[in-house]
Amino acid sequence: MRPSLFRMLEWHERIEAERQQPGARVFVSDYNGGHPFVAEYLGELADAAPHRLADVTRYSGLDEDTALRSKVAAMHRQYDGAPYTLRNVIPGGGSSALLGTFATWLALTGRRRVHYVPPVYYKLAYLFQRLGIEPVPVARRHAFQPDFDLRLPDERTVLLLTDPVWYAGRRVPLDVLETIGAWQRATGSLVFVDGTFQYMPWDGAPGEASAHLPIEQTLRMICPTKYLSIHGYRCAHLLVPAKLRAELAELHINFHGDVAVSDRLFAHRAADLMLGSSNGALVQHVRDNHSMLSASGALAAQAPIETGFFLFAQPRVPHRWFLALDAKHFELDGYPGYIRINLLNGPAIQALMATAAVPEPAADVSR
Repeated sequence: MRPSLFRMLEWHERIEAERQQPGARVFVSDYNGGHPFVAEYLGELADAAPHRLADVTRYSGLDEDTALRSKVAAMHRQYDGAPYTLRNVIPGGGSSALLGTFATWLALTGRRRVHYVPPVYYKLAYLFQRLGIEPVPVARRHAFQPDFDLRLPDERTVLLLTDPVWYAGRRVPLDVLETIGAWQRATGSLVFVDGTFQYMPWDGAPGEASAHLPIEQTLRMICPTKYLSIHGYRCAHLLVPAKLRAELAELHINFHGDVAVSDRLFAHRAADLMLGSSNGALVQHVRDNHSMLSASGALAAQAPIETGFFLFAQPRVPHRWFLALDAKHFELDGYPGYIRINLLNGPAIQALMATAAVPEPAADVSR
């Protein structure tokens, strides 16, 4: 029997195939999204070509940039109050590249079985399938659900965790993280936290609770491009135990090479913003779009949201009217008719709001 994570991957592949077809339905669960703060967040990069800001005749040496790694560590000390240093930081050109490095490292170190708290990003499913790694879930529910059923194994292993649960904009509860931290200490296990959508809380509270898992047994992936919703630049970093940094950094540079100089400049710019003025304007813009959509009458129901720019909600019309990711795309049971909605996707929001003027649809008996 194939792991359920691999079955979920097939659903993503079907969506991607339709998305690329001419005349496809409006993709309301889209990955992209615009906002009015791009030029402000880019600073000099909005007006000057990279060759005017850096020497483009040289390789861009991202991991050799100790100033960048020091900024990233300082940001996490400031936000999280955790004792990260540059010896815990591996900068990279986007989350996907870091996921590839991590999954390959698992295979090279002989790990053929890992555990995970669902959901995890579908690219991890792809990598595990290709590398022959068996993913074993430790819960049937998701961490934000009231009947969350965490069953951690009594063995030393690698556990994957996504925080926040991005499609629903929900943080992993503190008590769950405390349970995982105690289990780590007892078993000596490693935990990999996919924190791609961290540092976007709607309440403005600083810090991420996963930063207080045991640092020497935890890897955390952070994505400033998501933090600023500027995906055309590739920038992410991995926070790792100091004893693993050299090994993982060497593997990463040999797989992916150096980034473009524009991405290195952006990585500095993003780190400066995270240390300074932050992304508060963007988060408020997301909240305003959410209020507008909620008030329009286009939604029949919605799950609570506390972070990020994705909403999990049930449109008032059958969700098959749109191209969308529903519960099965996240290994989630229940929630019929609920889909992920990108609150930064203007055309998607407008398409959903337009349904508020449509006569109440007949009962959908197709589900």
